[in-house]
Amino acid sequence: MVEKWDPITHAGDEGGGPDRDLPNSRNMFSGNFPKGLRVLLFVEDQQYLHILEKHLQEFDYEVTSSHEEERAMDLLCNHRDMFDIAIMEAHNLDGKIFRLISEIGSGIDLPIIITSNDDSRESVTKWMRNGACDYLIKPIRPEDLRLIYKYLVKQMELKSVMVAEEAEEKAVAEKSSSVGDSTIRSPNRRKRNMLQTDGEDRENRDSATKKRRVVWDDNLNGRFLKAMNSLAKNDVVPKKILERMNVRGLTRENVASHLQVSFLLILPPGLTTTTAVLN
Repeated sequence: MVEKWDPITHAGDEGGGPDRDLPNSRNMFSGNFPKGLRVLLFVEDQQYLHILEKHLQEFDYEVTSSHEEERAMDLLCNHRDMFDIAIMEAHNLDGKIFRLISEIGSGIDLPIIITSNDDSRESVTKWMRNGACDYLIKPIRPEDLRLIYKYLVKQMELKSVMVAEEAEEKAVAEKSSSVGDSTIRSPNRRKRNMLQTDGEDRENRDSATKKRRVVWDDNLNGRFLKAMNSLAKNDVVPKKILERMNVRGLTRENVASHLQVSFLLILPPGLTTTTAVLN
């Protein structure tokens, strides 16, 4: 049984963090961002854990640390709203953390950084495809710890793109509805519209009940890369990639999440994620 753990909180801190109304919201970018970034840190070696914790605190990050895997997993599963980002140590691809992220990774709105001694291409690739936002080889440089906020910037930028796309689709739908209301509808047309609405409702219900984590195998990832490479630089957004892929059951959220992972894997040397996203 996993023990519930109450991390140390700072005086006057109710868990919302500075300059935030909600975790992982654009409000966190106001004020003194990234000061006060809430970090969940798990490393088994207590001495190395304290070293990383000290570095993070030097950057004015708020750190909740644990050297016990079960406690760290409990925090990640049941208290993730308390954090903006997580740094988790992993030793192999068969461990509990890998299975945990595989099962709930798509439902966690929290960037997870994996750190390990294993620098093999296989390990890096599988962790990134499994949902990690980055993979840091030990020992971790203090500069890499300082720049962990870049994953939040990129995450928010992707969300902004999705929100803009949804607003555009809503505007188009409202315009179409307005045009339809201004015409004289025959009984047959009303019947067709009713049937279409019922069909869409059933499809939405089926989609909700069948929601599952997408496995990005070589075939699906190949179609993703082909779609991405066929688009102009400014057109590489989830909606257009999804249209090019034309895969049944795949959602824009699935594509957005995979785009985040792929972006990190193909990022050119010398270019930071923050710079690439904002430019």
